Amino acid sequence: MHINSSDQVSRIYQMKDTATPNTTNLNAANKNQTADKVTLSEAGLNAESKIQDIAAKYDPSNMSYNELVSMGTELLENGLITSQESLALMAPPSRNFDPDEKYDTVALAKQSAAFDQSLGNTHSKDAKLRASVLEMLQAIQDLSDNNSNSYSQVREA
Repeated sequence: MHINSSDQVSRIYQMKDTATPNTTNLNAANKNQTADKVTLSEAGLNAESKIQDIAAKYDPSNMSYNELVSMGTELLENGLITSQESLALMAPPSRNFDPDEKYDTVALAKQSAAFDQSLGNTHSKDAKLRASVLEMLQAIQDLSDNNSNSYSQVREA
């Protein structure tokens, strides 16, 4: 397998998260199991580094709309999201909003996904875009939290 895009890296992480211990044990028990070779292209290797750099700069649970636009632009320019995903990501949080007021973008994205689910509208193109945005925000949030934890551990030492 040759990985050359951030979408493929994201799918690998999703597959890793869905593996269960039972599946792993069954695979290990199979003596005729063959090993697959995975080759990451330079772009695939850089995608993880780029998203970590972006996560170090932004906290999706507490950011302004202006920061969200900056983050979305960086994600798009680095090929980590599509132009459609960037438009969905940068949708204004409300009708009359202050672009410098901080809010929780992850919580807002979760509300949108929950609304789609309440309507049974999870398979539409727009719902899939909103779900993709939520996944990206959560991934950045997780990395941002890890960066904060690492920073806190260094300061405590």
